[in-house]
Amino acid sequence: MSLKQFDPRLGVKFADAAEIRRSLAYLCRPSDKTPVEAADDELWISDGTDVTKFLSTQVPYMREPLNCLSRRIYEAVIVGGPARSGKTKAMVEGWINYAVTQAPGDMLLIYSTKTKAEEMSKVDLDRCFSATPGIVKLRTGRKSDDNLTFKHFKNGMNLKLDSATETSLSASTYRYAGCSDYDRSDESVGQEGSKFQLMLKRIQNAKSSGMAMAESSPGRIVRHPKPVEQLGPHEVQPCGGIAQLYNTGDRRRFYWQCDDCGFYFMPHFETLHWDDDYQDPQDKAKSAHCRCPRCTHRIDEVQKQDKSLAGKWFREGAIDQYGEEVTDEDKIRQSKWASFWFEGVVATYQSWENLVYRYLTAQELHDSSGDEETLKSFFNIDVGRPYILQSRGQDIGAHELQQRAMAHPYDRGVIPLGGRFLIMTVDVQGGKSNPRFVVQAQVFGEGLQRWLIDRFEILTTPHRNGDRINPAVYAEDWDLLIDQVMQKTYPLADGSGRVMKPLITLCDSGGSGDTRDNKSTSVTELSYQFYNRLKGKGLAHLFRLLKGASREQDNLVKESYPDKRSKHAHGEIPLLILHTNRLKNRVSASYERAEFGSRYFWLPSWAERDWFDELTAEFVDEKGNWQKPERARNESFDLCAYAEAAMHYKGGDEINWQSPPAWAADWQFNSNVVDADQQPVFERQVQPRRRHSRGIFG
Repeated sequence: MSLKQFDPRLGVKFADAAEIRRSLAYLCRPSDKTPVEAADDELWISDGTDVTKFLSTQVPYMREPLNCLSRRIYEAVIVGGPARSGKTKAMVEGWINYAVTQAPGDMLLIYSTKTKAEEMSKVDLDRCFSATPGIVKLRTGRKSDDNLTFKHFKNGMNLKLDSATETSLSASTYRYAGCSDYDRSDESVGQEGSKFQLMLKRIQNAKSSGMAMAESSPGRIVRHPKPVEQLGPHEVQPCGGIAQLYNTGDRRRFYWQCDDCGFYFMPHFETLHWDDDYQDPQDKAKSAHCRCPRCTHRIDEVQKQDKSLAGKWFREGAIDQYGEEVTDEDKIRQSKWASFWFEGVVATYQSWENLVYRYLTAQELHDSSGDEETLKSFFNIDVGRPYILQSRGQDIGAHELQQRAMAHPYDRGVIPLGGRFLIMTVDVQGGKSNPRFVVQAQVFGEGLQRWLIDRFEILTTPHRNGDRINPAVYAEDWDLLIDQVMQKTYPLADGSGRVMKPLITLCDSGGSGDTRDNKSTSVTELSYQFYNRLKGKGLAHLFRLLKGASREQDNLVKESYPDKRSKHAHGEIPLLILHTNRLKNRVSASYERAEFGSRYFWLPSWAERDWFDELTAEFVDEKGNWQKPERARNESFDLCAYAEAAMHYKGGDEINWQSPPAWAADWQFNSNVVDADQQPVFERQVQPRRRHSRGIFG
């Protein structure tokens, strides 16, 4: 027996090197497919419940963006457009499929949050990887190589999924770096700066083989739009986020060609038309169709897919004003970033009927209430266009508003003619510097016109010999709200001696706290205690506590009951959760109106300049959220928003003014108007519990 051989009885065999080379030769196979070809051949994607075959013919507008991910002349690919249009499936799963099977290299994928990254890994990517044959062959099968945030493949490629943090975007080196839903999180990463610039730095060592990608529907608003004549032919209105990245690139837009005149045009939302003769928005939406902006040739939705299959992407300057192609490269925008933008008219999964219907209902809501939230969501998500803020409220100065108020004076502390119901609002200021209750009285009339008739502060208390109040420390200070706010009445302007009672009082439950005896105090706790005392007095129906939570809910006002998980309440106290951004949008829209009509704000001529400064102190940031500058006072704006919330909570938005409820009726029928010879009654009699017989068996 040779020393180079094992005894056959041991059952030991040498591995066959030739067989190993043949079985693993596919790992060294040179790239011979484009990303679109690789996706069309083998890629399977999640469809919400199972997997379905990816077909680029279903989303033809994603072919060129996907193929650009493999072109070395670009260092980045940017894609902006409407949500649910197939861009994420193509730019994320299609890109991963190409990288793993054709051009392996370490990849970093950034999501809006760590939780979102884990969710996508657990659902969408897991289904995709398990059903795509080319990826299945490259999975190692080891648990350590396949977890929620890290994937390792046989060809040596690593895939990491994370959120945009200083840790994830520093120190490591990748060949590919991509960001999904770019606008769903902040652009800056801590103190490091732009997350996209950090992504570019991570792939710098890969040189021309590296690639950065960002895709998203717009999530920033346009506060200061450019005039249309100052915009480039393909330029998106300037704002942050994905729109800013797109404008930095070569600005490609998707075009259709008219069958009648041969004119190339961008299928914007404005190319959709419908029959306005119908009254019902649903009937109008059913008549939706597209028209060529040059010859008005009609294009029906059944032609949309064929138009997109024949459609083309053009860089800025590649199409002239006559809709004809330009071949002179000197006139075409050049950039190392290939940037793409398209709108919801071409989106495969968005019907024109649904698009028009959502627009009509959103516009109707804005016109009737001044609420821009639904309209903003429509343009950002459905159309795929950065929303231009309609309200100019944050651009109107205090001086301008005060001058408008002086032109239409009315008396302080009097219910004006036309006023139907009175709402009191309280802002709680705790702490050591300036503790107080800030109170406003606001009257609403027919068509929800509103007047501010009083503003005052509660500073001292008779309970402690005129000492300064502190709502965060002393429970008895809250009792001042009963006499001075909840049971305060105002005379009618007709001189009859009649008075009007408040319909409801809303009070902030989250004022700043303080310390007492080296222990922290809670305004919230004392406010809850006050409400429980009101129940014993029969006054709880006239008072509600509130809390702002714009980013946590969709409803304008939501009534909740803090349960046993709260140390202050156990499900017995109603708490109104307010969408403060939407409420402040409504207030801004009301005082922005220059003409009389529905929801017009009759500004108080008797108010000092400070009140108007507080009303206009806040500004809207690029995400559409109202922000207060540091150290600025904004009590007027907050209290007006509370009054708007109280009006909505009581059903003011649904009032039929031909047959209003008793509390919103004319003075002679109004349930809250008290005759001069009568005393106002505020308490609600507590109904005794009836004892029922339990029968002859006890």
